[in-house]
Amino acid sequence: MKKELDTVNFHSNDFLENNFQNNAVDIVKQIEKISKEYPEKNAIVDGSEKTTYQKLNAKANQLAHYLQTQNIEKGGLIGVCIPQSTNRIIAFLAILKSGATYLPIDGELPQARIQMMIDDSKIKLMLSVEQYLDKVNNDQTQTIALDSLISDENFQNRSTENLLIDILPDNPAYVIYTSGSTGMPKGVIISHHSFYNFVQYQAKFLALSADNVTLQFASPSFDAAIIDIWTPLIKGATIHLYPNNKIVSEPLLDFIVTHHIDTVPLMPPMVLASLPLNKPIGNLHTIAIGGEACTENTIKSWYKKIRLINSYGPTEATVAVSNFEFKEEINPKIIGSAMPFVDVLLLDENLKPVAEGTVGEIYIGGSQLALGYLHREEDTIKSFIQAPEWLLDQLNKGTTLYKTGDMALRREDGNLEFYGRKDDQVKIRGYRIELAEIEYNISKLPQITQSAVKVQRKENGLPALIAFIQLATDEDQTKVLQNIKAKLQQVMPAYMLPDKIFIVDQMPLNHAGKIDKKLLETPKNQTKNSNLPKWKEDNLIQVVTHIWKDLLSLKEVNEEDDFFELGGHSLLLAQLHMLLPEPVRNLISLPELYIYTTISAFVKEIENRMVKTEISQKSKAEMMISELIKDSELHIDFTINESPDPEILKNPKSIFLTGTTGFVGSHLLEELLQQTSANIYCLVRASSSKEGLERIKATFKKFKLSWSIDYDSRVIAMIGDLSLPCFGMENENYSFITNHIEVIYHSGSSVSYVQPYSLIKKSNIDGLHNIIDLAVAGKIKFLMLLSSMGVFSWGRPFTKKTWMYEDDSIDQNMAAVSRDLGYIKSKWVMESIAEKARQKGLPITNFRLGFAVCHSTSGATVMNQWWGSLIRSCVELNSFPLVMGLKDELTTVDYMCKAIMHISKKKEAVGLNFHLSPLPENDVSLTDFCAKINEYYDINLKGMEYHQWLNQWKYDNNLPIYPLLSLFTEDVHEGKSLVEAYENTYYYDRSNTQQFLADTNLTPPVFDKKLMTPYLEFMGVL
Repeated sequence: MKKELDTVNFHSNDFLENNFQNNAVDIVKQIEKISKEYPEKNAIVDGSEKTTYQKLNAKANQLAHYLQTQNIEKGGLIGVCIPQSTNRIIAFLAILKSGATYLPIDGELPQARIQMMIDDSKIKLMLSVEQYLDKVNNDQTQTIALDSLISDENFQNRSTENLLIDILPDNPAYVIYTSGSTGMPKGVIISHHSFYNFVQYQAKFLALSADNVTLQFASPSFDAAIIDIWTPLIKGATIHLYPNNKIVSEPLLDFIVTHHIDTVPLMPPMVLASLPLNKPIGNLHTIAIGGEACTENTIKSWYKKIRLINSYGPTEATVAVSNFEFKEEINPKIIGSAMPFVDVLLLDENLKPVAEGTVGEIYIGGSQLALGYLHREEDTIKSFIQAPEWLLDQLNKGTTLYKTGDMALRREDGNLEFYGRKDDQVKIRGYRIELAEIEYNISKLPQITQSAVKVQRKENGLPALIAFIQLATDEDQTKVLQNIKAKLQQVMPAYMLPDKIFIVDQMPLNHAGKIDKKLLETPKNQTKNSNLPKWKEDNLIQVVTHIWKDLLSLKEVNEEDDFFELGGHSLLLAQLHMLLPEPVRNLISLPELYIYTTISAFVKEIENRMVKTEISQKSKAEMMISELIKDSELHIDFTINESPDPEILKNPKSIFLTGTTGFVGSHLLEELLQQTSANIYCLVRASSSKEGLERIKATFKKFKLSWSIDYDSRVIAMIGDLSLPCFGMENENYSFITNHIEVIYHSGSSVSYVQPYSLIKKSNIDGLHNIIDLAVAGKIKFLMLLSSMGVFSWGRPFTKKTWMYEDDSIDQNMAAVSRDLGYIKSKWVMESIAEKARQKGLPITNFRLGFAVCHSTSGATVMNQWWGSLIRSCVELNSFPLVMGLKDELTTVDYMCKAIMHISKKKEAVGLNFHLSPLPENDVSLTDFCAKINEYYDINLKGMEYHQWLNQWKYDNNLPIYPLLSLFTEDVHEGKSLVEAYENTYYYDRSNTQQFLADTNLTPPVFDKKLMTPYLEFMGVL
């Protein structure tokens, strides 16, 4: 049988024999040894706080001495619920030094989950901090706020000497909770022997020494933290604590480079995939990944730059049991061969070795096995089985095997290749989840009789958690579902919440009387208009007429009637598009419906498209690029012989402002009135100057801006239309502004997220031409152009760049711009025109605005704007789409207007571009924003896979976001909608802005509770 074992078991005793005999016997002794060897070397760096090995050991000793006074038995369990900090690691080490066992708990978990762990573990003592006391307080547990304790003078006088504690190999070191097959999370008990064996081996494999600088990234509740905390410490390396592991991508790489980190002991593959590829990586030379499969593209991008290692193993076998270093072979399924003192076997259902090259279940034996599950004897017996007799004399240690449920085959080179899970324990969203635990929590709810959860692949191939429930009584299903979702969010972390919950009348059962999950299917969406005539090629007019009559509530419509003249609007147009027969809908986009606004024009266009060869996306984009380039030509030829006096900028006498009745324009007007003594001539559409002024005042009132009585004499309403030559003004009025205006602030533009470029360009592009005409007519005027960060579009997939700089050419993003909104196309053309005018000598200062979400104190916002509509819809749905890094450069209108006002007064700013965007580290994504809502308020928003989220509402025309449905559904690039295309968009440099604001206290706002509360209140969300 020895030969059989050799084909499935990969281990060597050489490491154990040669490396452990003369070393410290446990991790405590090893760190005490290191603290003597490198007393003044930094062990942990947490921002500006640096802790040497001597200080780490001394502080841990003080706490350990204190813990011994708390009547904790040797091996007793002590909870640790402390935020990312040096104190958290000190607490872990102190507990080990005292002879006790530590239980790490992530304070960001739901309170119900934390309390379940406290109750289940039966801990008598909890080390926490003041901010978590409400979450961790428990009648059965003594809670100590460590931050208060260590500041106590009596505590500070405690001994710093090492404790004389004998730690035996089989004494428990720590307990980590993981999902359990019984439905309840289970605490996995790891011994000092297994703990130290693994940490010492992995430190050697990673080639760690006192010369290394490493990253601590993982949550303490996951065993990845065992690697990135303890492997560096036992070698005398320096650990840098990453402040927030929710922030990845560019900020994480910046942190690594800035702090000269050379080794990342463990990083989730999805985090590695987020790191930019075209940026310097500093001293970084080694990364180990684990927890889920990595994509081949990610491996290809990194394995030649660094030493890239794939680690595999379950919590029950002390973090990891195998490593594979990607060199020539880059198959992401390869998980390597077993570590020393570990047995890794591939067995069939009869516990016999599988044939060579055949997939079998992974069983693990040897020195790294857990002691079992805490207070779960039956589960321990079920998962930690007695090895078959033929194996007993060949295992490294003991007679036990852990049944992993993972499937793999052995390659010819001896490495294992991973083939997924055998049972319902799954890897999803980067976490290990057992479906039984989710079912257990659902089944505990009073309305539920039965539940079943399964993993289902979506159209894009990503896994989603789908729950099916059977109700005990007939109730309002909508209310029941809302109640279930709210309660589940209280007891389970976000990554375990089902993407969708369906109610079924009866659960399908198999022959054994168990729920047959294979027969559970998600219901198909049904069309809402059952009376709609069935579409045929010759009755399109009849079908469209029927839809029009239904939507517009009219008995009759004429083929030549205009949809908007009959009372149609953007919301109804979105409904119209969704009600079209699918083959017709596939031929025309929602924005194009703005062009074909009569039934006859629409039907004629569809009939033409039916007989034409379909034009590819690439060809459409190329045609659009040609149109945009043509439109970006400067329509006026001028020569500037004498530039205006730049001293005028400090306090001009006459200013021309467009966009006054808009959100940004009205706030900019307020700044101009407060920061200058100038008269402000405001372009406004109205029948008279009096009516125009009243419109401006009404805008101030709408956005909670104060109107001073003296503004009446300084604000002059100039009646006109931006898109018309000379603004359609009377000659006398236009002549007046050409000769008297000194500075132009051009804020006005048509903002629409659905109108096509052909419609929106008249007001925006023609409008800019008219502004330039004014700027060069009579005396030359300074032009302050308010552009948009959107001119860079979602160009990252094409440029392969992570950053866009203020002086970067916007031309490089044309491939994305040509597929973007008509509004974005128009902004790109406007900047191109302005740049040509600037090259001819026109003094232009260009401000690229981020998204003006609201006013930072009043919360005032535009109710139908994109972001507000999205957030209100997410709140109504209790969910948001999981689109990674979906950012819109969120900032506040008052910050941007104050920045514009300050910069525009400086003559050195003329000719420059300024990014009024958030700081990269505060660049809030949709996921971040919704997470903040969950944190700050009594609202629970669940992240959902994109298409699953979309399917919740794409037929719900009452939702605020519904008029913008096309942004979420229409393919713009490689099967992605525009919203999906904006995944992981650029970060933006703001060097010019930072330099010109250095003499102020103006900084981009942070979206915290203080800022978000008035905003959400203004929208009626709170």
